Amino acid sequence: MALTRVIKMSVIAVFTYKIRPGRFGDVMAKLQQAGGPEFESPVMPRAVRLLRNAVPGPDTTSLILHIEYDDMAAYGARTAWENKNPAWQELFAARPDSPEQLESVQLLVEL
Repeated sequence: MALTRVIKMSVIAVFTYKIRPGRFGDVMAKLQQAGGPEFESPVMPRAVRLLRNAVPGPDTTSLILHIEYDDMAAYGARTAWENKNPAWQELFAARPDSPEQLESVQLLVEL
């Protein structure tokens, strides 16, 4: 019997947010709340990275959030959990007074 090797490819969800002037602290508080124990699920990301442009200029109002999962199944499980969680939906609901505006989402697969 031949053994086959299963290769898992990491999945990275990339969220780009535009931060409203003077609201950086509010966004950071929101993201800290999102990382709290009330939002732990059976499947969690492998890594989370929050980035911003290091050189002053027009792009310094953007934040880029990378959330890495072991594979597509883990991404799907976490996303399903978020979509069914009313508190999560409330936290990230798009509102005119939100401190951030979601500009784009990319789902990348590691090669």
